[in-house]
Amino acid sequence: MDPVTDPSSGDVSQAAPMRRVSGRTWKDAKKPTNRSMIHKSLRKTYDQRMEEKTKLQATKALENELKQEKKAEKDAIREKIVERRKRKEEQLRKEKYDAEMSARKRMRVKRKELKARAHAKH
Repeated sequence: MDPVTDPSSGDVSQAAPMRRVSGRTWKDAKKPTNRSMIHKSLRKTYDQRMEEKTKLQATKALENELKQEKKAEKDAIREKIVERRKRKEEQLRKEKYDAEMSARKRMRVKRKELKARAHAKH
């Protein structure tokens, strides 16, 4: 008899190599699990997930820092605009006041301001 088909032969290593344990030769051997069908989080190890998490946190922190800098720049520009408007308004108010004031009164006010400055220096 043939050693492959004869069950009484003592050499088991020469048995049909691709035979199923059940003996159903028409069935294909099972393939390993298809890893592409498994969810992404399950494909990665815990360390890989933690590494990704720390990278994501670092990226978020950098993004927030850049947003804060941009906001600070915008606030500074806005503050400059407000300050410039206030100065312009004050200047217009003074010009209007000076135009209404008589020449004599203007001289008195100017002298008062000079005296006040002189006292402030000492």
